[in-house]
Amino acid sequence: MALIFESDAVRQDPTLAATHVLLVGCSEYPSLAAAGYGGGGQLTSPRRSADEMANWFLAGPDGRAPEAGLPPEQAFNNPDAPLGSLEMLTSPGQDYVTPAGVSMMVERSTVANLREAYKRWLARLADNPASRGIFYFCGHGVGDGVDQFLIADDFGDNDDDPWTASFHVSNTCQVAIRKTRASLIFLIDACMEFSPDVVFQINQPQALVGGKKSGDPLCTDWVVLRATTTNRLAYADPHGTARFTSALLQALRGHCGQQRAGHNLFDVTAAQLREATAAFLARLQQPADSQWQKMGTPQGEGTWNLGLHVLTKRPTTLVELDVDPQGFRPVAQAFMQRNGSPRDSRPLAAGPVQFFVPWGEWTYGATAVGGGFAEQTCPEQLLSRAVLTHTFSVG
Repeated sequence: MALIFESDAVRQDPTLAATHVLLVGCSEYPSLAAAGYGGGGQLTSPRRSADEMANWFLAGPDGRAPEAGLPPEQAFNNPDAPLGSLEMLTSPGQDYVTPAGVSMMVERSTVANLREAYKRWLARLADNPASRGIFYFCGHGVGDGVDQFLIADDFGDNDDDPWTASFHVSNTCQVAIRKTRASLIFLIDACMEFSPDVVFQINQPQALVGGKKSGDPLCTDWVVLRATTTNRLAYADPHGTARFTSALLQALRGHCGQQRAGHNLFDVTAAQLREATAAFLARLQQPADSQWQKMGTPQGEGTWNLGLHVLTKRPTTLVELDVDPQGFRPVAQAFMQRNGSPRDSRPLAAGPVQFFVPWGEWTYGATAVGGGFAEQTCPEQLLSRAVLTHTFSVG
């Protein structure tokens, strides 16, 4: 078993409301190329991406107890459903070192190990509607023009039927929502590029565990957030994490949330998380980039307004300001100001400038040293989203 973390509270009472996490990162794929899979091969980012996701969950107060852990704008926090467990399967299979410096053994992300881990994940979620289940996958994926199929690390190990090491995403979700009342979020950081190979299989990939599509679901609030759209690829920094995962973690670190009535708490919901992740994903690439990636259409049901993560202070907006024409940059300054307080002014000589400011009403603008152009101002703008980019026309 690749159980990295289990809370003392859940160990004593497995039925408690908790957040249970299953992380999968497939990088090696030793038999993939030999199996003739479309030039596919080893990846560099999934193992790192899974590690970064684990670090975010385990660096908070739940994963570091009895230490305080990092604050909610840097790591997982949810008093209503504290971290109950985290299981992790990856390739390569070297040990994972937790934020507390503890080395933990990680199982290889084969389809057999995935099936067993998925069963354990569903069993931990049990029948508690106040619990949250988070399933994350980063690795190879393909599509048939409609559905997405994810590929485990041992694809090709079975010469007779390599596709037994893959699984159908939507059907895997359909099984889960009929086995638990917990709210579920599936985070899929994989390609969805059309593959004729999967279409022409006599036996198409199945769900990770068996079940029926018939019957009323137990779970009524679940969502699948995908890194990319139908028939398109997902991308990664060759020396870092996958783009979708990077954007997701940026969004989680204090850039979205909905204030609870009567409380100074801000619930990060699936709906807000998708919007913020899409904004940060757009920032990680250039519009003219041939490897442009857009998030896929969400799948699921419910309001998606249940808090997955909880902030204890107001979310912040990344504000990026610039001037056009760029020739004015050497004499230009951008500024932010709130409630008559002194301006925070920053020079634009080196290019666009960034401010991180709490949500609320702000005045922002651009001015020129020595009066090179008339001051441009956007007064008392309500900032309530993850990213705002604005260029002032000063010519």
